[in-house]
Amino acid sequence: MSFRMNSPQGKAIPALVRGGDYAHPGEEEAIEGVVTLLPRHDVRRLLDVGCGRGGTADWFRRHGWGQVAAIDIDQESIRYCQQTYPEIEFHTCDVTGMSQLSLPPFDVAYLFNSFYAFPDQRKALSEIRTMCRDGAHVIIFDYTRPRGGDLPVALGSEIGQPVVIETLRRWMSQDEWEMKSVTDLTGNFVAWYQVTVQKIEDKQQPILELAGRDWYDYVLAWYSALRDALVAGALGGAVVHALVKRKSEE
Repeated sequence: MSFRMNSPQGKAIPALVRGGDYAHPGEEEAIEGVVTLLPRHDVRRLLDVGCGRGGTADWFRRHGWGQVAAIDIDQESIRYCQQTYPEIEFHTCDVTGMSQLSLPPFDVAYLFNSFYAFPDQRKALSEIRTMCRDGAHVIIFDYTRPRGGDLPVALGSEIGQPVVIETLRRWMSQDEWEMKSVTDLTGNFVAWYQVTVQKIEDKQQPILELAGRDWYDYVLAWYSALRDALVAGALGGAVVHALVKRKSEE
């Protein structure tokens, strides 16, 4: 049996554990903290990049932020989203091909624990830029790692490419972004994942009924290793806030 956290089953188990369709730590608490960076009066259209099971997109819709569109590469996840949250516009799409959707420009593009999973992060960032109007905001909430640091072996390829802030800063300076702030959330990530591991143990029986023993053991081991990597400082967490440079600023 093949196990991948970034698969339909791998997304369904954390959703069960978290009590909502969220793929990021902190769930609604994390979203509520992030949106303090955004000027609500200036936001009408939002793009959820790597939406997973759609819980975050629905949070923005329910809280009256405006019109939300969302993309994810996983077709099964998008079908689930379309059935569960019909008020939102969902598209099956690779992040590097979003411009082919021909959508009107967005005021905000946000990514909650999805950037780390993109194989070509530089191209993804450029493509996100094409989807946004001048002066638009981008929020990247994700794992981070020290420059030159080794990735934890216990997490395997599932941990993807956590953000190296220095590299992201350089890319943004070259791709018409202005990085406004970087907020270190490592302490929050540690606390959130400690809670997540405890919830996995508490919800053992529902997880067994949903996915079976092998999946339960895999998910518990993976999230425990992730928590330990955060505690040890091999990984971190942060939220990056940037703006698309206006043409007059280039």
